[in-house]
Amino acid sequence: MIILQVLGDPRGYKSARYVIDGKEYEKKFLASAIREWLGEGRIVFLVPDSLITRIESDIDEAFKLLKDKERFKKRIEELLNGVEADILIIPSVGTYSGDYTVRFEGSIENTMVFVFKELVKLGIGTVYADISTGLNIYTTAMLEALRKYVAYKKLERILQGEGGITSKLAFVPQVLSEGQVVNVELHGLDVQVFFSLPYANPREICVDTDTKVKINKKYGKLFREISGLLKTLRIAFNAIKYNTPLAFYHSDALNLNVDVKRVEKEFVKVVDELEDLREVVVSDNTITVRRPVVSSESVVNTFFALSMLSSVIEWSKGLGEPELDEILRTFRGLYDCLGLEVNSRFLERDIEGIRELTKDLEGERLLLELFPESSGKSKDKKRNFFAHSGFLREITLVKRVGDRVMLRYTPESIKEVQSWLLDPN
Repeated sequence: MIILQVLGDPRGYKSARYVIDGKEYEKKFLASAIREWLGEGRIVFLVPDSLITRIESDIDEAFKLLKDKERFKKRIEELLNGVEADILIIPSVGTYSGDYTVRFEGSIENTMVFVFKELVKLGIGTVYADISTGLNIYTTAMLEALRKYVAYKKLERILQGEGGITSKLAFVPQVLSEGQVVNVELHGLDVQVFFSLPYANPREICVDTDTKVKINKKYGKLFREISGLLKTLRIAFNAIKYNTPLAFYHSDALNLNVDVKRVEKEFVKVVDELEDLREVVVSDNTITVRRPVVSSESVVNTFFALSMLSSVIEWSKGLGEPELDEILRTFRGLYDCLGLEVNSRFLERDIEGIRELTKDLEGERLLLELFPESSGKSKDKKRNFFAHSGFLREITLVKRVGDRVMLRYTPESIKEVQSWLLDPN
């Protein structure tokens, strides 16, 4: 459990008597009051690096702090004067002036992606976020990052019909005087996710061409591996959406024996490196911090896709043998969970048809052989593949084992099945 709060100059905060559930907690920071109310939790202060002009009057020291985040964090910890919290120095945008000027070149997308990526690294299931502090672009970036993290966690369990995280937003009026009584409002934050395929391209991780070329060259092997996983997700997604369950029982058509979490952790390191590529230069009483602009869509959608693939892999572990009753029972439950009830009706129709055809079956036969000769082969194989729940008669083998009917695709048809599922249209 973590408690997020965007932090300004710690010396400027007044102690207040925060009221939560009818109880008062006298604290300098709302995050501290929430933690005491909960009885647990890890406070994470998000510190925009633009705060430098408020806490440091010497340009040389400011330059050193902006170059070295660990040194910056220690300075903030000193100013917190004993408040137990983790510090995250987050990217700023714009120009800030005090005894000197600091210009931050980049984008607010960097801030949102940075916070989102840190939430992914933490992997927590409960988040409280104070969105009343500052009410500026950094609070907005934190809120957007939190929304995307909630979606990410929901996609991680989308096929299980559960999941997501507990996320609460805290609202308080402005604290104007020491000891002021402040009522805290807590409201749930939720987002709706849909069973749709995220468009992800990790190679477009940033906008700057030179940086993009550099990153793609360095992490080419990882990006190729991610592309392979995205291809796997596309096959799995289309097999569910277009109701072709037998593909899940062929590892040569749909290989789900992959380590998504390892790949995700490696991708997190790539996003980390983008922040490390910032440049800090000083000239004529002005410090300039340059960051390569991150593509939030590319980064976040890649995490969304990997998260959804994790759900697919976890769900697939419950699959049994490719037998008529097992297929119908398993996929009817999945379709009900995803709101694809129409798929269930078509699947039931096609399975009942196969059941009828195989009542007196002996040995393993091609489904086509059980139809009258006048039926013949399909004029449009791809169309009929999707029209009959993937049980295309020319490529589906059936055999009876006692009262059970087993199915599989012919080995020579696997590549064709893959191609159809990669491009159903």
